Amino acid sequence: MANEIFIDWITISQLHTETEPFPIFTGGINVDYDPLGNARFERVRPANFKGSFETSLRIKSDGRHISLSGNVGRFSRKDNLFNCGWLETLGKCNRILLDRGLPGFTSGQVRNAIGQADTPSARVSRLDLTANFETGSESQARSLIRWLASRSVSRMKKGRAGDESVWWSNTRHMLKAYIKHIEMLKHGCESDDPAYLFCKEKGVVRVEIELKRRLLSDLDMVEIEKISDEKLIQVFHEQTEIFNAVDRSDEPDILDAIPTKSRVHAAAWMAGQDLRQLLSNGTFYRHARILRDYGIDITEPRNVEAFPVKVRIVEMKPLSMPDWYSLEDDQPHLKAVGE
Repeated sequence: MANEIFIDWITISQLHTETEPFPIFTGGINVDYDPLGNARFERVRPANFKGSFETSLRIKSDGRHISLSGNVGRFSRKDNLFNCGWLETLGKCNRILLDRGLPGFTSGQVRNAIGQADTPSARVSRLDLTANFETGSESQARSLIRWLASRSVSRMKKGRAGDESVWWSNTRHMLKAYIKHIEMLKHGCESDDPAYLFCKEKGVVRVEIELKRRLLSDLDMVEIEKISDEKLIQVFHEQTEIFNAVDRSDEPDILDAIPTKSRVHAAAWMAGQDLRQLLSNGTFYRHARILRDYGIDITEPRNVEAFPVKVRIVEMKPLSMPDWYSLEDDQPHLKAVGE
């Protein structure tokens, strides 16, 4: 991926059936009891492992089933301005497990003789893909977020935090864009840190997509042998299509595709009018639902200011990792909380 599209979070697990039990790691067990006091359900909580720079991961092992969850590439590194691709992330997962006497995650094997059992593959239930884009300045990054906030994605709920971040989510995935250097300050980065100054100068906007269990299943990307860097790049671009679409709301022919009853309200919104002042609540939200399928969100104020061409997503430049930036970590001895 050349560190332009990378992994910011992974939740991965594997069941081992053909080996001796492994060491147990747990942060405790939750037990549900019925009215007679009989244990009906037990849930093992993962153990929290600390790294340097206030990073952490969650690991759980009951002796057979092993799981790991967290921002693996970020673990024991100062920041995650850039991160690891698929193979690097999986390799770091396995180094962390081996340090605790646990086996690494592997692809499954199908039986090749009578009496042999299948070996289940390691399976991924969450994968976050991320990319950085350069807009040229903080002011242009804020203009970009405001423009994105006026966009809608069908069957996804939208949220925003001023002109710093905007996101869309449903049960399958979450899509988010935010100004990176502002987020770095909120997480304790110093204002004289080279990475912070680099992001602020270039107006870096981070685009993230969280692939949840349902979408990973639909994409046939649950078992690790089905995942590759090439496939992740393709999925990232497909799922972030809204960021590649040029704003056509200034074109008069966009109205032709909108149903007649909603067309007049779309035109009024494009002219900068506040439809909340013109329509009843019921009528307003009825047309909002219809227009959302056409990429128009009348619940957001229309951005009628001229949008600089070089800030349009379709022309934004993916941010390359500078020579002075390193993906190496401290590789400390892992310790469970409380040890």
